[in-house]
Formats: sequence, C-alpha cells, structure tokens
Amino acid sequence: MKPIISPWLIYSASRADNLTTFFGMIAGICGVIAMCALFAGLTGYNEPFKFRKTISKLIIGCVVMTIITIMTPNTETIYTMAVVNEITPDNIQTIGKTGKDVVDYITDQIDKIVNDKEEDKK
Repeated sequence: MKPIISPWLIYSASRADNLTTFFGMIAGICGVIAMCALFAGLTGYNEPFKFRKTISKLIIGCVVMTIITIMTPNTETIYTMAVVNEITPDNIQTIGKTGKDVVDYITDQIDKIVNDKEEDKK
C-alpha cells in the first residue's frame, strides 16, 4: 500500500524549523560582522572605506539569508501543503467539515504520529 505522505516529506518538515533558525543566525552573523567591519573602517581616519568589498559581500549575504529565512516554510505549512495536495471535494463532503477543519485534523494526526515515534525512541 502506497503511503499518502512520503516519509521523506515528514523528515524534511521536521527539519524546516531548524533550517529557519540556521539561516536566521547566518543572516545575523553576517550583519554583525558587516557592522564591525564598517566601524573598523571608520575608526581608521586615513581610509574610511578600507573594508568596502568585505562589507558589500557581508551585506549581500545578510540580505540573501534574510530572504531565505522568510521564504522557508515552517513544519505546519509543509504538512498543510502536502495534505491540501491530496484533498478532493469528495473527501471533504465525506467527512462533513470545512477544508480548514480537514487540513487541521490531518495535520494534528501527522504531528501525533511523528511525536509518538519520537517518544518511542526515548
């Protein structure tokens, strides 16, 4: 029997929040280093733009990582996208609930299964 949702999707979804945190930290680190390089260049009165290339690269990295952080979906969004792909109007009528209720129910069931497996490992 073919699973409705791939185990790889569940694994990827469980790691999505960690990726968001990782990309956010990289963006923050790039921003802090860029500010430090800017202040280091400003303190040297002879060459105020001594680290211009470094600052430019770090600001670009900060902006790119910030965009990636914003665009990375969280675990619940990934589950919702997977479930909505499988839902048909007939499924909704059979259950007798609205589409949002169905998605919430299925997402809760997926979370329950994943959390039960994690508790079994402990």
